[in-house]
Amino acid sequence: MATVAAAAAAVLLAACGGGDDASLPSAESMCGSMGLQPKVLNGANCGTPERSSVILLNVSTSSGTAVCSGTLITPTKILTAAHCLPGGTRRVLAGLWRGDGTVVGVPASRWAVHPQYQRSTNALLNDAAVIVLQQALPNPTMPVLVSQPSSPGQPIYVAGWGAPGFDLAVGFATLTTVNETSIGYTYSGELSNTCSGDSGGPAYRTVGGQPALIGITSSGTVVDCGKGDGSLFTNAQGPSVINFIRAQAPEAAYL
Repeated sequence: MATVAAAAAAVLLAACGGGDDASLPSAESMCGSMGLQPKVLNGANCGTPERSSVILLNVSTSSGTAVCSGTLITPTKILTAAHCLPGGTRRVLAGLWRGDGTVVGVPASRWAVHPQYQRSTNALLNDAAVIVLQQALPNPTMPVLVSQPSSPGQPIYVAGWGAPGFDLAVGFATLTTVNETSIGYTYSGELSNTCSGDSGGPAYRTVGGQPALIGITSSGTVVDCGKGDGSLFTNAQGPSVINFIRAQAPEAAYL
């Protein structure tokens, strides 16, 4: 998974999975974690994207067009990764799926990147941004989990979009790394992994049957997202990032 927004040849989250599928939750369980149904039998691609809080983003920059993912945290605000909105970003469109399967792009009116966003040797620090849309989306929103800190060994869900199919995919992983700025794991070839195009999408847990965001897909160490990839997510519960989110979206739900 690259640390930049994916171009149109990005790989789907589900395509990065491998290993023993028997160790994965069922497709019904993974998609059901967001109230969705599997699109492919025994797969992790989820149908009915109009009912998802994970939003496809089309980002136009001075160098071309790229794809990222984001999480709807209020009807008009999307939480994503700062690296999805590089300098020179000219336009951002959020995909709005209708019940008949058609999609339209809802323009952003503005966006804010974390003021302390920076690249370090091993990670992208404060890799968070909030996009404000010109109109509200009817999709459900996802709350941010603040009352239950993340810890190594916790199972999590990861979700995102990717080209060429632009299918929403949900995966499953286990945290091995947790610190104030990042959470993550090293992909063993089993369970699931994020990949290009999933940047900005959520890492989340379910609380009382409801998805609750704990991280933002940020970076990885292996280009093809394969075995040995160190997948990192911005820790949305860390003080710097959660303060930024609260400042940009005080009306969002915080559990």
